[in-house]
Amino acid sequence: MRTPLVALVTILLIVTVSAYGAACGLFVAYLGNDRFARAGTLAPRLLLVATVLHAIHITASSLVFHICPVEGIHFALSVASMLACAIYLSLRRRYRIDVVGAFVAPLALTFLLASTLVGMSAPDPHYRRAILPIHVAVNLLGDALFMLAFAAAVAYLLQERRLKKKKLAGFFRKLPPLDALDRAEHRFLLAGFPMLTAGILTGVYWAHDVEAGGPAAVARAVFGYATWVLFAGVLLLRAGAGWRGRRAAYGTIAGFSFAVLVLVVYLVRGLSTPVIAPAVAPVAVVSADTRLAVP
Repeated sequence: MRTPLVALVTILLIVTVSAYGAACGLFVAYLGNDRFARAGTLAPRLLLVATVLHAIHITASSLVFHICPVEGIHFALSVASMLACAIYLSLRRRYRIDVVGAFVAPLALTFLLASTLVGMSAPDPHYRRAILPIHVAVNLLGDALFMLAFAAAVAYLLQERRLKKKKLAGFFRKLPPLDALDRAEHRFLLAGFPMLTAGILTGVYWAHDVEAGGPAAVARAVFGYATWVLFAGVLLLRAGAGWRGRRAAYGTIAGFSFAVLVLVVYLVRGLSTPVIAPAVAPVAVVSADTRLAVP
């Protein structure tokens, strides 16, 4: 009975990956050649299909393997990328960042594929506390918003470089105006920062009565706090010293890099964790030695 359900989850994963890959291809075609103008309309639609399939895959995986997506860090990479796509699709026209999907789709695909490298293990009962779902949920939403801020920052730097070299043609000629990219990056960062702060606070509360962890736990804490400091610095310097444009973009990219390192620690740690099911569902396992729970 269980085998057909596992097969269904695997099929959903393959179809989702294929949809993301096709969306990436359409975005690239639209950016690279004027003959594929229609691809600019089809790409976001296909990304929407991929996002819906992704959500179905996460739901099916959690039901088949009896693991709640917000009860641990099992689905972190996958859920964060799915949320990023959903937010992008909701706000792309409002912020005039349709083409930023060319960066969001590959990121989502990469995160989804990375999540499949790790099998699932049940959370240690010691860490099943009411605060844990809140901690995971706010971190996932924050990571999704930071992914979008990162995509906008990368697009900003590419567009600025193109304009400085006065390249009216070229692969990135259809990128949004600099002010639209800068505004979108700032708003995504501004929306994600409270989530990051809440994640750190709930992580500290969650780990308050737990003894100090090993090197992996310390690394997660260091990278998490570094992420907070960098993003706080970007926001404060923008408000107080007028940091915009390139400097804000570099700061956002650096902050997101540290946020990804937090997830990488979970990913690497999960590779050595015994699994309870085949590695066919998106996961980033919380190991039994988790101590400092930060974003």
